[in-house]
Amino acid sequence: MLVSLIILSRNNPEELMATLSTVYSQLPIGGFEGAQVLEVVVVDSSLNKCPQSSLDQFSRSNIGLTYLYDYPPRGIYPGMNLGLSCSSGNWILFLNSGDSFFDSTSLIRLFQCILNFESRFGFKPLAVFGQALICPTLGSSCKQWLVPDPAVHSIHRWLNFYYPNHQSLLVDGSWARAHPFQVDAPQSADRVWMRAALSDPQRVAYLAEPVVRFSLGGVSG
Repeated sequence: MLVSLIILSRNNPEELMATLSTVYSQLPIGGFEGAQVLEVVVVDSSLNKCPQSSLDQFSRSNIGLTYLYDYPPRGIYPGMNLGLSCSSGNWILFLNSGDSFFDSTSLIRLFQCILNFESRFGFKPLAVFGQALICPTLGSSCKQWLVPDPAVHSIHRWLNFYYPNHQSLLVDGSWARAHPFQVDAPQSADRVWMRAALSDPQRVAYLAEPVVRFSLGGVSG
């Protein structure tokens, strides 16, 4: 199982390094044959390239790191499509620089959710997602909150009205590459994309646990 983690960055090199660190904190992923292999694709639309010396510290034999410098920036969704086109994983997950996994077991728990789904129904889900902890900027009077709210009892009914944070969403890689983001979508392109990925409730798995921290102060915000 190869997972492609696509990270977008723009003029926040320290947050990019922090996000890469949280990605590498997921290793080693034990107990899942082949699952210890991650592919990281960075799409950087910053004014200046990230120094190679900064990227070298993340060199691991069991991880492929592709750095794509995409300047001048064309927008977040063309950047996400560029990352998709350069990915090869069985599963795709998007992070923006400044976001992070909730803890070192986040991917393990998402993998286990996939395996539990397949064991129960006899086929793989098209998409699996967990909760995202929304983190306001420092100094904000807002408190952190979870999406979806833990009080939600029927996740499929919830999906009729809301969407998960895409940072908490793993999508089948073949499907994702065949369905790039519609940059001219009348609504937010990631909502259109997620609506399609989550359209069949029989192929959606939900993990009612926090798996990512979504920073309102980073590229996501």
